[in-house]
Amino acid sequence: MRSGTSAPLWIVALAFAAAVSRPAAADDRQECLKGSKETAAATIAACTRAIESGDYSEGNLSRLYYQRGCSWSWTNAADGVDHAFKDYTEAIRINPKDADSLLNRSHIYNQRHDYDRAIADANQAFESGLSRYGKQVGYGERGDAYQAKGDHDRAIADYTSSLQLNANNTAALIARGNTYWAKGDLDRAIADYDQAIALDPKYALAYYNRATAYRAKGDFDRAIADSAEAIALYPKYALAYYNRASAFQAKGDLDRAIADLSQAIALYPRYRDAYFSRAYAYQTKGDYDRAIADYDQMIALDPNDRDAYGNRAGAYLLKGDFRRALTDSGLGQALLWLVAAAFLATGVWRYCRTGTHAGGWLSGPGTIGILDRELAEMQRKNAALEKIAVALETRSLG
Repeated sequence: MRSGTSAPLWIVALAFAAAVSRPAAADDRQECLKGSKETAAATIAACTRAIESGDYSEGNLSRLYYQRGCSWSWTNAADGVDHAFKDYTEAIRINPKDADSLLNRSHIYNQRHDYDRAIADANQAFESGLSRYGKQVGYGERGDAYQAKGDHDRAIADYTSSLQLNANNTAALIARGNTYWAKGDLDRAIADYDQAIALDPKYALAYYNRATAYRAKGDFDRAIADSAEAIALYPKYALAYYNRASAFQAKGDLDRAIADLSQAIALYPRYRDAYFSRAYAYQTKGDYDRAIADYDQMIALDPNDRDAYGNRAGAYLLKGDFRRALTDSGLGQALLWLVAAAFLATGVWRYCRTGTHAGGWLSGPGTIGILDRELAEMQRKNAALEKIAVALETRSLG
């Protein structure tokens, strides 16, 4: 009797479990599709349950993968973008016309500097059919890829198409302005930045970009004004401090340049170019010790920074520390003796020609000029000597 009743009860239990599991999967699908950035973790879990339920296929399954990919991109997980990429790829495998997944994967390809694949995905998205907003996104992603590849004309065409769909798209204006900048068309770049600022007067990036364009044109006062506006909107804008410093430096206002470069370094202690510019400003002012300290910082950041060694050699030489100058130039002790011999030869030559003594190390412009010619001969063998020759010439004129 027990065996006769157990089978029907078992079948009923399975039927009950199936009846319960399907609504649960349906609930997971709804939770997955309505997910948001605020509920990213819960959305990923719901999407995973719905995907693994086996209840969905084709378009519905593709959409679940797309939504989980979006949720992964909303998280702060170190591998979130990798998970998102895999989900978008699976969505596209299931449905090659999934335009949303194609655009999102195009964006990731751009982030990874794989521009040809970014363009291919954007093209496939256009072929699959896009909404008006989708076209804006597609033109933007493809334009970014073309810009990165140096194909400025195609990039400008895509950004222009995006702006024709939405003239208030400040991101497209900035991107097109940057591309004009890269082409050397600074006036059109500034016009696009002007329009972006008109649409959003608190757009710090637009002020910064316009400042760089003005500086490139030699309009240093406008560059300073726009950099100041960018800093006012975003006080931690290290690049804006650097840009303003460059304009001050071009105007010969070294103290203000140094102040801005110091602020940029305080905000970003690994700012190599800021150290370099500040060292140059100090060196121009004759403060060789501080210049050397900044070159030291550059070398600490990158022990193979040849520019830092070469310029530090020049600063040492201007200080009169000839041995350290030669060491930094990479020429070593052997060349030290060679240069010493050049000095001695110079003294003998002057004595024979004029009947006068050389007067000691670095005693006059004649001696320096001859040494310059000696060094010029060696420049073909070691580029570092060029910096020493320049420094020697500067000293001789002082």
